[in-house]
Order: sequence, then C-alpha cells, then structure tokens
Amino acid sequence: MKQLSILLLHILIVIVTPNTASSQAFIRLSQPSRDVSNVSSSRQFIAGRTCSGCIVKVNNDTVHVYSTGTFAVKQDLTTGRNTTVITAQDPNGEVYTKTLTWYYAPPPTPRVTSSFRIDFVEISPKGNLQLSPGDTLHVKIKGYPGAQATWFNNVPLREMPASQTGGVAGYYTGSYIIQHADSLLSGRIKVALRNTNGETAVLYSPYQYSVMRHEIPFTGRTIDNMTYLTSSTEGDRLGPNKIGYLDEDVLLHIIGRQGSYYKVRLSSRQTAYIPDALVDTEIPQEPLPVSIASDAKVWGDTKADYVSVELSEKIPYTSTQIINPHQVIVDVHGAYAEERINTLLQGTREITGVTWQQPAPDVLRMVISLKHMPWGYQIYYEGNRITVKVKRVPEKLSLSGLMIGLDAGHGGSNPGAQGLTGIYEKQLTLTLAIQLKAALEREGASVLMSRTADLSVPNEGRLSTFRKANPDLLLSIHLNSSANPVDVYGTATYYKHPFCAPLNEAIHARLVTTGLADFKANGNFNFILNNPTEFPDALVETLFLSNPGDEEKILNPSFQQELVGKIVQGIKDYLAEVSR
Repeated sequence: MKQLSILLLHILIVIVTPNTASSQAFIRLSQPSRDVSNVSSSRQFIAGRTCSGCIVKVNNDTVHVYSTGTFAVKQDLTTGRNTTVITAQDPNGEVYTKTLTWYYAPPPTPRVTSSFRIDFVEISPKGNLQLSPGDTLHVKIKGYPGAQATWFNNVPLREMPASQTGGVAGYYTGSYIIQHADSLLSGRIKVALRNTNGETAVLYSPYQYSVMRHEIPFTGRTIDNMTYLTSSTEGDRLGPNKIGYLDEDVLLHIIGRQGSYYKVRLSSRQTAYIPDALVDTEIPQEPLPVSIASDAKVWGDTKADYVSVELSEKIPYTSTQIINPHQVIVDVHGAYAEERINTLLQGTREITGVTWQQPAPDVLRMVISLKHMPWGYQIYYEGNRITVKVKRVPEKLSLSGLMIGLDAGHGGSNPGAQGLTGIYEKQLTLTLAIQLKAALEREGASVLMSRTADLSVPNEGRLSTFRKANPDLLLSIHLNSSANPVDVYGTATYYKHPFCAPLNEAIHARLVTTGLADFKANGNFNFILNNPTEFPDALVETLFLSNPGDEEKILNPSFQQELVGKIVQGIKDYLAEVSR
C-alpha cells in the first residue's frame, strides 16, 4: 500500500505540475535566455511555453503549440541585427507580445599573419607534462609565412602548403621524440621564427614540461577496486574514456604525468592513464618484477565458473568480449608463460574451453570460450593469483527469480535536464523507475533501486552499490536532452561493452514500437554505470525531454505505462535470445 501511495504521488506530480499554466496570455522562453543576444551561429531556436489554448505566432507565422502549452521553432539569421516578434493570443482575445533581438556576427575567417610575429603555439598532448624518453610531442604554430621556424632543441618545423590549411599560409608543424639527454626542468618550450632579414620572433608554450627521471622504475599501487584506467586524459562531458577497472593493490609502472593523471606503462606496446588520487606512490620503489604465469586452474563450483593463474605480482589487466563466438578475452600486462599452461576443465558449466596466448612478449592472454553469450564476469586477485569469475546464465531464463538493479537517474541537487514545461528529469526518472519496479516484481523479479526518493546519490556510490550487490541485470533510466529542441528527438539506449549490446538492442527495438523516433542503440558509451563487466547493463534514454513533442508524450501517464511495458518486454526478448 505504501509503494502504491508513493507511485500515485509521483504520477500526480507529473500530471499536475506542468499543467498549472494560466489561460491568460503569456510567453515564457527557455531559449533564448535573453531578449538581446550576440551570437556567432546563424541557426538559433525559440522554445518556451504559453497559456492553455493560446495561439502563438513568430513574425506573424503561426507555430504549433502542444497540449502542454509548449512550442519550439528554428530561426535562421542574417549577418547583423535580427528582430523577431512573438505573440500569444489567449481564448479571450488578449495578446501578449515579446520581442527578441539577435546580433549575428559570423566567426572571423583565418587570415594570413601580416606582421612578423607568431600568433599562437599548440603543443599536444596538452597540459603541464612530466615526460619520459620515447614520448612524442607534436606542435602546430601560426605566424608570419615564408620564415624559418624552429622549436625544441632548434629542431626545424615544416610550413604547411596553403592548400592544406584553407588557403592560409603561415602554419608550421613538427614533432619531437624525447631523448635521454634532454634536460627539461619544468620549463616552457620556445618556438622561434627567423626571417630573411635576420629578425627573430619568439613565443613560449602556455604549459610547462619536465622529464621524469628515476634510477629504478617509478611505481604505485591502486588504492581500491574502484580504481580505473583511461585511454587519455581528455574526453567529453562524461570524462576520459575508461578502459576498465582494476583490483586493489595492483602494481603500476608510472612513466609520466599529464595534469592530474599519471601515465602508466601496461606493457611494451600499451600505455594508459589513471587519476593520481587513485594511486599510492608512497611504497618501496624496487625494480619491476618479471611475472611468470604458472599453476593455471579452470573450475566451477555451485555459483560460478573460474579461470585463475598464479603470477609473481599483482599486475594490470584489461578485457573485452565477443558475442559470436561467445568469448571473454583477458589480457594480463607484464606477464608471460614459460611452459604450456593447463587448459583442463574441472566441473565448469558455462566455460567450454580456455586458450592461452602470448600476443606480445609481455602480455598473457586468456581466451575464455562460453556456452552462451557472456552474462558478466569479475576479475580480481587473491594474493598474486589473478582470477576471472564467469557468471553463469540463469538456469531459468525468465524474469521470475532474477535480481534487477534499477537506477533512477539524477535526484536531489542534481536535477538533470529540464523540459519546457518546467519539469525536471529527476522527477520523471523516479516516476518511471517506481512503475518499472512494480512491473518487474509482478513478473517475479526482485529489484534493487539506487534511490526511491528525491535524494542526491553520487554516481560513484550507485556504481559501488550495484557492483557489491551483483544483480543479474542493471537498467539506468534517464531522459535525453539537446540544445536543438526542434530536430532532435526519439528514444535510445546506450552501452559500453560488446556483451551488453543484445540487451540494449532488445529493449530499444521494443521502445521504438511506441512511435518514438529511432535514436539508435549506441555502443562504446562512457557513462559510469555502463562500465562494469559484472552484469549486462543498459542506459535507457527514454526520449528527449528538450523536445516539446517528446515531453508531451512522457507527461501522459498512459504513455509512461506503455514505456514501462516495452522495457519489460525488451528484457524478456533478451532472455529468449540468450536461451537460443
């Protein structure tokens, strides 16, 4: 009864809150945020809300007003001043008028540097860096054309043909590989131009550089099992792309630093990055051990199947999966096998075979073949023995008896996106999640939710909770948003790992049958709850709250129930696919 009361309360919020608009004419805009704007893009949007039953015109052209009172239109500007008049007329004939003014100035086109100088220096990787011999720096500068350009250790730069630079001469590029003899001491790199008259123009890099020197390798250890590796130090709004998580106390060889990230050498052919706060460097610094793999075991117990091998140290690893054939592939970096490794299976139910490979002199690869498509796995250490725990596909492939992790996105001080009606994503995700919980429980599943009220729950805390609970499946419910409220709409799912594709595709296939536009099932996504390998997961971006048409749909309780039903049916479709 209590759950039903909570459900009804949240449905009531969804129905009532957005529809408190007066019947008196008004215009409340979300875009643009100001009545007068200076812009550098010719495409602008007008999006907002008006009264119930109002007729809205933009420069005397009538625009569609949704049942929620919202509207959105595009405006294409010309250079200079652009004035737009918006009117809203209510059923009583009263008219409200709002005037917008845009000053549009296109971005200036690049021009040839007319005086003898250097306009800018760009060096990559970016940031204050600690480098190691063998690292490569790339430089690009723009300055006076036809000069001689030099940089690090007076290495010459090449002036690019104007045909490669949009018809603008004066771009110079080059690269440099750090040598053992280089003596950068937290300095800025000087770039110089010299013309035929002997004049010199100089500009220094905006960042500082030094060379990391250690008589023995500089090492650190991971602080816990929430430690992760990234492929770079930069990324999108979700941060740098995560390669994977590591167990606690894994030894890492640190070979550089970029901003707040250490650069680590995984093996002779692969490097990665790790936030410096996740590494303990206050450890005894000793030569790196040679890790020889020995005493491999492949077995099963009453809960799962396992593959393990003894090493001489806890060293880093990465993994991936293949759907067809059904395989989990684990690379142990810094290890090799002197002898043939055991492949004997003892009591396994899901693992059908293990192949040991050496794709590089210091990378030991486990290729774990499975009876079904991967259902999840965990990699961890017990002492110096690395173990891959392979989750078995449930004997009964139905929702009854499964544990489902269910995340209602955002919450508390993190409201998420806001629709044109004023409703927040956090309200709708909780409403949908509560309804989805009830639907799953009616099917016999147990459900673990990340939040059941309007609470702030950090994503790291959500991830930790779900990894500890180890559910059979994980769903994270969100609503999408775009700066373009007119052309961008539809339903989507997102995942990172290949083995999660079938779940996401099954759910997405059902969601598009609601009539929502197809925004695809999207892989290699860097959302934090897409990163675990312990269970299949799906980020369900039900629709675009920023689009007035999609928002109108999601505010309808019947459509909410339809969405929930489609998600449940999508899970059932996935379970049926796994059983084949």
